[in-house]
Amino acid sequence: MATDDYKLQVSIRTSASQHADMINIRANTPDELSVLLEGIGDYSNQIAAVAKLVQAAYTVLPLATSPSTQGTTPSISSAPAPEPTATSTVAPTCQHGPRKHKSGVSSKTGRPYSMWVCPLPQGPEQCKPVN
Repeated sequence: MATDDYKLQVSIRTSASQHADMINIRANTPDELSVLLEGIGDYSNQIAAVAKLVQAAYTVLPLATSPSTQGTTPSISSAPAPEPTATSTVAPTCQHGPRKHKSGVSSKTGRPYSMWVCPLPQGPEQCKPVN
């Protein structure tokens, strides 16, 4: 494993979530660091878009961990299988990525339900379900 002998490094975490991505910018001089930081700024929209796609993909199917870190992240084999529906084989999407299909019987009303929900955990940022 090679060692990198950079004199300056800036690390930027893309969000406060547990699975946040990190961007590391390394340079040998202050001028080089300045140029690299300006370059990253020019690509900030593209970086944000890619980070959103990666997060959506991780929400649908988390990455597997190596045996040395087993138990820290769900493996691919433990991820829930997508639920097929008779009306559609392609999941609708929202701003957070592909929606998850949920169906069952309401414990309150006893009536069946079927809907597509936002991939985010339940909370204020989660989009409203669609049928």
